[in-house]
Amino acid sequence: MNVPLSKRFLAFILTCALVSPTLPALASVPDETTTITLDQAIHLLGTDGSDVVAEPGDYSVEPAEEWLRLIPGTERRDALLVEAQKGTHEVKVEVPIVISTPGSEPDELDVHVIQYLNPDGTSMVATGTYSGIQSRGLFDAAKKAAARARAAAEKARRAAAAKARQAANAAKVAALKAKQAAEQAAKAAAAAAKAAAAKTAQLAKIAACHTTVGLIKGGKAVAGFMKNMIPTIQSKKKSAQDRFNNDKAFHDQLIAKVTQNLQAHQAKIPELKKIAAFMNASKGKLDAIFSAGNFCGDSVATMDSKLMSLGLVPQFAMIQSRGVNDEHFYLGYQITLGGGVGAGLQVGLMGVTDLRGNGGKYWFIGPQGITNAAVGVTAEVAFFPKVSLDSFQGWGSGVGISAGPPSKVVSGAVDVMLDEKVDKFQGFGFGPGVGVGVSPVDAAFSYTHSWKY
Repeated sequence: MNVPLSKRFLAFILTCALVSPTLPALASVPDETTTITLDQAIHLLGTDGSDVVAEPGDYSVEPAEEWLRLIPGTERRDALLVEAQKGTHEVKVEVPIVISTPGSEPDELDVHVIQYLNPDGTSMVATGTYSGIQSRGLFDAAKKAAARARAAAEKARRAAAAKARQAANAAKVAALKAKQAAEQAAKAAAAAAKAAAAKTAQLAKIAACHTTVGLIKGGKAVAGFMKNMIPTIQSKKKSAQDRFNNDKAFHDQLIAKVTQNLQAHQAKIPELKKIAAFMNASKGKLDAIFSAGNFCGDSVATMDSKLMSLGLVPQFAMIQSRGVNDEHFYLGYQITLGGGVGAGLQVGLMGVTDLRGNGGKYWFIGPQGITNAAVGVTAEVAFFPKVSLDSFQGWGSGVGISAGPPSKVVSGAVDVMLDEKVDKFQGFGFGPGVGVGVSPVDAAFSYTHSWKY
């Protein structure tokens, strides 16, 4: 039987498609009015209610029954099928357009809306979020953002159409300009709203910090927001002290651990003592770091610069004298208000830095370690080898040794920092009267709780 050439050619094409399933589909050129560009990932709902993430990039958008299909570039096989709400619009368009807009009002900053607008006045709207959190007011916020975007699109279309009536593709040019204007206006508004919100939050944080520092330095913090911590702190301190006094194995192991770690860093001890003396000899040096304005307003980098200019950085920690293979460590600078604050209690501020851009600011409360000191502010500098920045928050313990461990590695007093379980060595520091209590004393325990600014 003779088969017409055209039919034989069609049969050949179909056969090739069947026996060669790996042949790629012919890529189509996306229409500019139905493509979008995402600057950051957004979370949308899939057809089964699952979380579908559209990564940053260019997408062609098309309707697919009651859903929208987002095609990355021309890769249809990687298309995302997402849930969309059907609706209507009043934007006068002669070709379909897609508007992709972030929310611009404070309650919409997590919202991103993708709208597919048809010339017949029908629309499909997919709502996504940057965080992936589906909040209760999500769709109300999305509706407001979508309405503003459509209004901006119609306004821009009218303006563009008036200038493009003489062009053959006036409708398409107007739609494209409307789409671009709406998206640019929405992005600019969203960016401005985010910047304003961030600035407001930062100002509130600084104001709260000023209040807290004022309370601490005025000796009123114990009677204020940290008062509920006192019973727990005192209980933890007593438990550790009793165990140290009554459990010989624990006593000996702790002393051995402290001695071993102090011996490992013995070369650093003279410089740390010298820095502590400098800090306590000059109120001006303390104010340069711990005044409310400086403590709350300075970045870690600014604090580092001030420490260096004031001569409060030990030589072994200076950047220019450290090699790239040096083990990482932190330095802690703190002031403590002792005596008169409350029976056996003290409060203070601490700045932590590795002099390489990492660090933080903290305030803390703990038992009174300087039981025979007068009311006043004392300063301490501490060295923390092999700890993470997170370890400076929350509970911590310490032991003040007034005469040094049995090996006499340190003459005088040394303050040794341990973890909450009084198990892991974290660091050691020096300041006037550290660990001194009823003399003679082997060791005096402390517990503190720290909050990060």
